[in-house]
Amino acid sequence: MTKFEKRFFKVLREQDDEREAFEASLDDETSPEEFDVDVDVEIDEDDPALRAAAAVNARNEAMKDELRGWIGRMEEFLTYLNGEEAISIQQKLANAEPDTIFDRMKQSEQRKISRVATELAGVTESFKGYLAQTENPQFKYV
Repeated sequence: MTKFEKRFFKVLREQDDEREAFEASLDDETSPEEFDVDVDVEIDEDDPALRAAAAVNARNEAMKDELRGWIGRMEEFLTYLNGEEAISIQQKLANAEPDTIFDRMKQSEQRKISRVATELAGVTESFKGYLAQTENPQFKYV
């Protein structure tokens, strides 16, 4: 028998011992089944509190979906603005031919584009943090 099997069987025996001790502590006329907690719960679908909670949950889910959309669009724009692909503005400016409008823009605008991209990336990550916290019950309704 392995170490884990021994521990498992020990826990099972302890549970049986606890049950026996519980039953022994009861009065003679008291049945241990009276303490069982298997209870059927009936849910009233017309309960106003239940409907209100469902409405709040639906509203929160809609907000989370909208926030996911914002994050997706910002990430898409970040790729367009400052991505590594040849279609990004920053790459087109970096690869500009000499003596063209893009070449003149490169000299003055690349730093600005980098700053804007950095700020936008920060906002995007912040939004992702808010989205991640929506699952935390501590921040529900805050």
